[in-house]
Amino acid sequence: MAEDSSEIVKEQSESVAAANLKSLGDAPAFYNNLAMANAVAHQNRMNAITEASVGKVIEAIIGVSPSEGGADVAALQQLMKGAQTTPPVTG
Repeated sequence: MAEDSSEIVKEQSESVAAANLKSLGDAPAFYNNLAMANAVAHQNRMNAITEASVGKVIEAIIGVSPSEGGADVAALQQLMKGAQTTPPVTG
């Protein structure tokens, strides 16, 4: 019986060693898949943020009334006039 029990222990230890080796071998693929899943989830969140931001910008553009738009154009023309003036001649 002693011989049988030592054989059983030996087989079990080999089985555990094989399982540990398989676990170590599977680890890189597991962590690679985990990283990919995290990257995809992050990209989905960024897409949602981008869609919300673009929606707000479009809403702001559409929400401008023609009278407000005219005032904006006039202000921009004044800024452009200021930018177009030539500097005074020196020397």
